[in-house]
Amino acid sequence: NSVTTEHTLCLLCQESIDTSRLLHNPTRGLEDFRRYPDYETLEASSLAGGCHLCSLFLGKIQQQQQPTTWPITIMLQISRSGGMTLSIQAGETGSQREGYLAIVPANDVENPTTSISTSAKFTFPSPSSYENARIAKSLASEASVSLAREWLQQCLQKHHKCTEAASVAWITNGPSRLIDVGGDDGAEPRVVITQELGKTGLEYLTLSHCWGGAEILRLLVENVNSLKAGIPVTTLPKTFQDAIVITRRLGYQYLWIDSLCILQNSTSDWRSESAIMGEIYANSICTIAALTARNSHEGCFFDHARNPLSFRPCRILDRWYVEANSNIGIDLRMGLSPLPLHTRAWVVQERILAPRTLYYGSTGLAWECTECSATEAVPEGEVSRFSPKASFFGIQKQADEEKYDAWTVIQISYTRCALTRFDDRVVALSGVIKWIEMLTGWKNVWGLWREWLLIDMLWFVEEATGGRPKTNEYLAPTWSWMGVEGRVMKAIGGGERTRWTADVIEVGLLGELGYVRLRAMMRRVKCTTEWKLNPGIETPVPKWEEVDWDPDVMLTTGDLEREMWCLLIARLPEYLGAGSQAFDIGLVVALKEGDRWVRVGIFRQLREGNVLFPENVANTVEVAIV
Repeated sequence: NSVTTEHTLCLLCQESIDTSRLLHNPTRGLEDFRRYPDYETLEASSLAGGCHLCSLFLGKIQQQQQPTTWPITIMLQISRSGGMTLSIQAGETGSQREGYLAIVPANDVENPTTSISTSAKFTFPSPSSYENARIAKSLASEASVSLAREWLQQCLQKHHKCTEAASVAWITNGPSRLIDVGGDDGAEPRVVITQELGKTGLEYLTLSHCWGGAEILRLLVENVNSLKAGIPVTTLPKTFQDAIVITRRLGYQYLWIDSLCILQNSTSDWRSESAIMGEIYANSICTIAALTARNSHEGCFFDHARNPLSFRPCRILDRWYVEANSNIGIDLRMGLSPLPLHTRAWVVQERILAPRTLYYGSTGLAWECTECSATEAVPEGEVSRFSPKASFFGIQKQADEEKYDAWTVIQISYTRCALTRFDDRVVALSGVIKWIEMLTGWKNVWGLWREWLLIDMLWFVEEATGGRPKTNEYLAPTWSWMGVEGRVMKAIGGGERTRWTADVIEVGLLGELGYVRLRAMMRRVKCTTEWKLNPGIETPVPKWEEVDWDPDVMLTTGDLEREMWCLLIARLPEYLGAGSQAFDIGLVVALKEGDRWVRVGIFRQLREGNVLFPENVANTVEVAIV
């Protein structure tokens, strides 16, 4: 009973098929096929009753991620060209469309036992090695464990890129603590001090998960001795319990979980351990990732929510199949929205630096390593063009410009994600930054690269938020993107033809404040009621002379008529094509106090008409921005 049975139908679905006029005599038309009085009836027939067709309908509705009205009506339609679909509609009038499933000829359905290509990254002794995992009711089943174990062992034995990635170990001590997961003999999990184990080259797994604001057991100064003695499994949230089971069944003894291996109420322990968080993942054998769990209580196995039949085609007559819903792809996405785990900022470096990641979720089992990605649907694995793990380790052999472009992609992805504590903005990406510093010899200053500082400062926030977040300690200067919320984008790419009109004199500290001293041309402006920058300080100027800009934070009425200055950083010749005008771009700054300035945004201006800056660089000044 650990696997579901495909093509099994409930009595009502079977009756709908038997009595359908259009199915047995395909001609253009429309007919009522099936009706559910409410969502609960459909869910019960699918999950409890095991009806394959009901599972397909339920899966399609769940993918819409919106409340469903009732009743639910399934309409069978045959078009003029002969295409057959089952349309899912909700509400008394059927006004809420939930999508459709195509009915296709049996010989068009891909045979799931098709032999795997010779270029496969993983090979299997028989198709049953992965076929049973596809229809397993729970990811705790032996079929799922067997597939996960096969991926891990073959990667460890055969994937040279992954071995090379895992060998990039730039720490010697590793994590201070681990979880000894105990065993099937009843031994409880417990916290262990790694130095006390007296072992070198300790093999361990890591957990990547969403806390989701859930109240969970945490390692504290007060309970550390108790947790070293033993942790009753029932006191752990479901995700932790499942990760311990996975670790045991994969054949490993130790697991690292952030909330149980770092003292959560010790500032010094948090600082020392969080600083090497990236290295902890990089040095692990494999990371267990709870991909679709929104908090620590939802678990990895999804025993009650997994619906494998919704991703399998269903035979309804000898000659017809209903197509399956699309499941998670090789790029580990479903649709355009990222899955819950990949909305968490800490996970960006966890995903990139861990040489191997095993994903668990309601979408099934998936794998990602430096060499390839795999899913239940594509168990043999293939190279994913969208894998940040593979892309990141591939930059070692690339030119500096390509390395910088790869960093930009990481930066954009990171700023799209959420942090529970904005104070973690720098440290949550520090592992990736250290790795790039080690690889290139570049120096990072508050999230920007000293060797690329002019182009690196030309960032903007896609949708500015209200004010810079307050933090307990100093985080970053105003010219660093680390201090603002929202998705950060680059105004110009590394490959664009650029004439730099400013120079970096020095970067350093004024007390505790980071600063950059630039030499550049400046022009005074004011913010207008239309949120443009107007260079006409004393006299009005034509509207076309006003300058577009992107403020770093959401503007308020207090910014109207505020005096600011534009600082020219770069000029892009023939910006719109051969023979076109150049494009000026730079920072918008305001005087803070004394001779210290702060960044407030970025400006852009096409060089036509009366522009802010002259053609030749002249009358430059030195400005210290903090």
